[in-house]
Amino acid sequence: MSDRRLESSWWGWGPVWAHMTAIFISSSLPGSAVPSALPDKPVHFAVYGLLGALVLRALARGRWFGVGGRTALASIVLTITYGVSDEWHQSFVPGRSPDSMDLLVNGVGATVVVGAAWVWSIIKTSRAHATRRSGHAAPTFTE
Repeated sequence: MSDRRLESSWWGWGPVWAHMTAIFISSSLPGSAVPSALPDKPVHFAVYGLLGALVLRALARGRWFGVGGRTALASIVLTITYGVSDEWHQSFVPGRSPDSMDLLVNGVGATVVVGAAWVWSIIKTSRAHATRRSGHAAPTFTE
């Protein structure tokens, strides 16, 4: 693999692997060691929403025009699959147990964030195409 492809691969997938590692480590803490300052479900939503966005970014190679329906669906499926493996992993951790509601919230978080990114990519690419066709700058969100 060329240096450029290797660098690109690390740039795209490195954050995904880092985030998955952080999830795995936090899931490995015994139940009594888990801080409870924040409610459980919003944390699951945010953590798996971010994971879904990172997977989408990696699959799209960091380009908005690379985000499409198949890429978004693949991101959601991969994120939910990781969530299933994480819940299973928790069944081996003292004081922890798999929770189907956690898995549901993980999937909803990934779907909402990836879906929003997909919609944003449609807007972003259509505006870019309109700008190229007209030869004028696209309107900004402040106009």
